[in-house]
Amino acid sequence: MISIEQLWLFITLTFIVSASPGPVMLSCMADAGRFGFAKSIFTMLGASAGNLVLMLLSAIGLGLLVEQSEWVFNLIKWVGAAYLVYLGIEQILAKPHNLQKDVPAVRSSHLFWKSLLVAITNPKGLIYFGALFPQFIDIHQPMPAQFTLLTVIFLITDLLWMAIYALGGSAIMRWLKSPQHQRWFNRISGGALIAAGIALALTQL
Repeated sequence: MISIEQLWLFITLTFIVSASPGPVMLSCMADAGRFGFAKSIFTMLGASAGNLVLMLLSAIGLGLLVEQSEWVFNLIKWVGAAYLVYLGIEQILAKPHNLQKDVPAVRSSHLFWKSLLVAITNPKGLIYFGALFPQFIDIHQPMPAQFTLLTVIFLITDLLWMAIYALGGSAIMRWLKSPQHQRWFNRISGGALIAAGIALALTQL
């Protein structure tokens, strides 16, 4: 099994990497700000499902394929970048709601699938899992149990950071009761998603 020293190193790396304000974290914060923390839970679950898909794909070797085949990397990258820009524009153009009465309606399934798509269209995630996990797996020991342990640790840590970002977005719900404040929030969070999409488009293999 994985040694205690390696396990702590993996936890530390995961804690630091997950804290970065990437597209998924920004999406959690934006959804919590617009729809409330309870609804953003579906955003978090979608992102976790997306990350689980990436981890499973990296486990069967697709991370290596993406790393070796530039066109595959670029295809996933541009789809993900375009989707983030689309979400950003959609948020910027969103009309203010009367939060004095209620929270704007949105289907939970919409938040789930939107977040899952954001997660799986990030080719860096596939490469990250494909490159990181093997460093902490002892090939002389049963691999499924080790892979499962690392996966659970990553998902829990990432979910913790998503909740922190979502709570940050949810905390400003009172401030968002003003339509003018909603417009500014939509512009800033939408702009951040567009910037994340541009940054993704500019990444190199």
